[in-house]
Amino acid sequence: MQVILGGYMATTAYSKHYAREIDVEQLAWLLSGRQPDASEQVSEIDSKWSEWIRSDVQCSSCGRIGAHVVRSARSRGTQKVIRQSHFRFLGQDGNDAHHPFCEFYGEDDGVLSQPDGLVNLGSERSAETRLIRELVCKGIEQNLFDQSTIRAMRQWFFELKASSRFRMTVTPEQVEWARCLRRHAHYQRWTFHPAQAEMPGFDWAAAAKYQFTEEHLPLFELLRETPVEATHWRRAQELTIRHKDQEVFDLSALRPHYDAALTLCRFVAKNAGVKFSPTDPDSYRWKGPPVPLLALCGLSLFVSSWDMNAAIAMFAKLLRSPAPADLSRGNVIGLNPFHEYTPWRLVQVSADIASSSFDGQDYPGRLAAIEAKLREQHRLWKLQNP
Repeated sequence: MQVILGGYMATTAYSKHYAREIDVEQLAWLLSGRQPDASEQVSEIDSKWSEWIRSDVQCSSCGRIGAHVVRSARSRGTQKVIRQSHFRFLGQDGNDAHHPFCEFYGEDDGVLSQPDGLVNLGSERSAETRLIRELVCKGIEQNLFDQSTIRAMRQWFFELKASSRFRMTVTPEQVEWARCLRRHAHYQRWTFHPAQAEMPGFDWAAAAKYQFTEEHLPLFELLRETPVEATHWRRAQELTIRHKDQEVFDLSALRPHYDAALTLCRFVAKNAGVKFSPTDPDSYRWKGPPVPLLALCGLSLFVSSWDMNAAIAMFAKLLRSPAPADLSRGNVIGLNPFHEYTPWRLVQVSADIASSSFDGQDYPGRLAAIEAKLREQHRLWKLQNP
């Protein structure tokens, strides 16, 4: 099954003039001609730069121009950031200027509602994001990689996506069927025998669930290492609706790279001597690693030709290097090619399960049918063993 990693607001873009990937805050620093201290935030850009920005700033994935700066917004009541400052790319007709297979094509409202796909500088995770930005700046100053490398990674992902696609046929009902299977306690195994039903308090419903497990073991194998959390499954259903009958990206082309980046994230978080997030690294497989860390791990592996030990050696050098002199030189916000990987993988898994579910996709109905079958087995057994 093929899936695309769906569109998000472009929190960063590529400046031809500055030859680097920048976010709105960093562009404001550069255009103002001054270097702020580490705690200062400057995000206002004079409107006189609008035309220049439209012709200079490119989408860092598909390379299209037409950038407009969208300012951040806060809730009137709580002053909480509800929209992050970002770039919106529009054509002369006012429509989305991104290539249809660009990861930023489509919905672009800037609302901070999808934590898997963006890094929110206005949230409590800002310190985490800035830590990763500092490491990227170190890497550039230490000549471990540069802005052209970061752009090359974006191009690699875009070309991979554009060359691996298929039409979305997965339905929300198929995702729900896979979710029911994931919540089923398939690790509990018990083989039914009619004699067991002679017990006074025999649990027919439990027996049906045990039998369900035995009859669907190949499907449970497909669900290995998928999350239980409802948020990922709901998002997967939303994606099937949004991309219905559209050409979408083949996720299987990305999985080896994601697995490698996840492995590196876990190793770095355990051995860096720096706390990247409160999440236990051993739970990254199910809960997901910090998005900025995942982005930098992906970049490190890309630079290292996906050699794990070479990427670890690079991280060791980054962590030992002195503080960077210029905080505007690096950016990984928006660099992460794995955003929304988990819900998209669930879409793929749901498709695989649906194609292998020959006895229907009604979970309560299947359990009822199995229980009826077991009761009939017991009835016939009783006739032979009065």
